[in-house]
Amino acid sequence: MFADQFVTWANGHLDQSDKAQEYLLGRGISKEQWGKHKIGFVGGEFDVDPTTFPDHSDVCSDFEKKHIWCDACHYRSWSATWEAPAEGERKVRHVGRRITGGVVFPLTSYSGKTIGFQVRSLDRKAYDTFAIRRRPEGYFFGVGPNMDSIWHSREILLVEGPVDQLIMERLVRPNVVAITTSSLGILQIRFLERFVRRIYMCLDSDKAGRIGTQNFIKKYGSNFDIIDVKYQMSGMNCKDVGDMWKIVGDDRFRGHMTRVFS
Repeated sequence: MFADQFVTWANGHLDQSDKAQEYLLGRGISKEQWGKHKIGFVGGEFDVDPTTFPDHSDVCSDFEKKHIWCDACHYRSWSATWEAPAEGERKVRHVGRRITGGVVFPLTSYSGKTIGFQVRSLDRKAYDTFAIRRRPEGYFFGVGPNMDSIWHSREILLVEGPVDQLIMERLVRPNVVAITTSSLGILQIRFLERFVRRIYMCLDSDKAGRIGTQNFIKKYGSNFDIIDVKYQMSGMNCKDVGDMWKIVGDDRFRGHMTRVFS
């Protein structure tokens, strides 16, 4: 599958980038987690041949029908930049260039199937997400490697971003996943209804995160035991897991969150 090929390729490039490794370590992500979650780095312009994919067809050349393009053609368009041509020449598309230099966080289903990936810039607070078109299961960051813990505890911690997930997983509990946005999709809801009874809502404390949490509680409060977790400690009111960890460090973060979840 194309998504697996990309994740494997990017994971192989992580060891070649000191900058990417410093980025991850500086955000509280351990080297052990790099391998566990197949975190990667876009160390070049990854391309793919769409003609080798069974769902590729002539419709992929029709811009008006891009919603039914094959995954390979979607990726080639999504990841590309266009070079302005010299006068009288055609534009040149560079597949993969737009995401070159970013850190890759794979997105999986509970069964471990790679559904897509999120690419985050090393230089600015920006990210973009690619997901395959046909998704029979909901996807998260962190769910595949941590499914046993979720299954046995029937509890889950929901955070927004992969970095928050990795900090929480390393210091507090493994049964934590990132939804990658501030609200859950229908396939993610179906996963929760199937596997968990208690949900710790650990979304960001900004406007989008608060709205996402409140809407979820309002709609699904009768389906689960839901606990709304806020990032407040010793007078601090932090935006998210990463913000709190940067201020207080490993030990104080672990101690505070352990008390919250006890």
